[in-house]
Amino acid sequence: MMSIRELEFTVSNLSQILALRLEALRKSGAVDANKILQLASDYRRLGCGLLLSSYDVEGFCGHLFLAADAYLQLLERKSVSPGLDPYYLARSRAQPLLDALALGDMTLAGRIGERMEPRWAEGMEYEEDFCFFELLPLLASSTGSEERALKCLERMERALEGVAYPRYEAVAALVHRDPERFEAALLALCEEWQSQVRLQRQSGLGDHVFLLTEANVFIEGLALVRLASGRGMPTRSQYPLIPPVVLAGRPRPHARVMLWG
Repeated sequence: MMSIRELEFTVSNLSQILALRLEALRKSGAVDANKILQLASDYRRLGCGLLLSSYDVEGFCGHLFLAADAYLQLLERKSVSPGLDPYYLARSRAQPLLDALALGDMTLAGRIGERMEPRWAEGMEYEEDFCFFELLPLLASSTGSEERALKCLERMERALEGVAYPRYEAVAALVHRDPERFEAALLALCEEWQSQVRLQRQSGLGDHVFLLTEANVFIEGLALVRLASGRGMPTRSQYPLIPPVVLAGRPRPHARVMLWG
């Protein structure tokens, strides 16, 4: 079982690691997609750690913003940074998009969505996951094309070839504004997340920092609940691994931390 002391120690270590990563990044001036994704992951884990150890909702939200904005800064530099590894730019690796959505910052999510890879990286990602991350910004936009969302959903269904996939059920429910289908899909996703975490713990090979922090806050689930609420669908005040105190919060402005000069 996790102890508060162990969690607090992990949070302190993460803060120091992030400071060192930022310093190294600024000194090198290099744009490395893999390193930016790792930086975003550390921000996310630190935010989750602060929430779990001290109920620091502001710290949680602030670090989700930093995770999402670090990724946005990468995308803003993409066109003037030749040689970036396309594997790490594949659309389905855009976990920081989920951070922006979980924060409830649909404007930030839209800015990320506009700059993400527009084409499926065949051989580097599953097509259904590409479609999932293509749908999310459409669902976040108040002016998004419903027709485009439906076409993307149809493509996702074809890619799955009849295989059950809770992510598909969740976005299909959002596209069609079906609250009952959404609730069932979200609970299935929560169970799937808990099962994956349980397997990591049992194997003894899981990422220790992840298991102490991010594993206990279901960011993707929170992002989907925010989308449902934004589309006018009724949602509950509590879900597995989504603390009610976070759902009750609303986005506020956060200051950028520039990765490069």
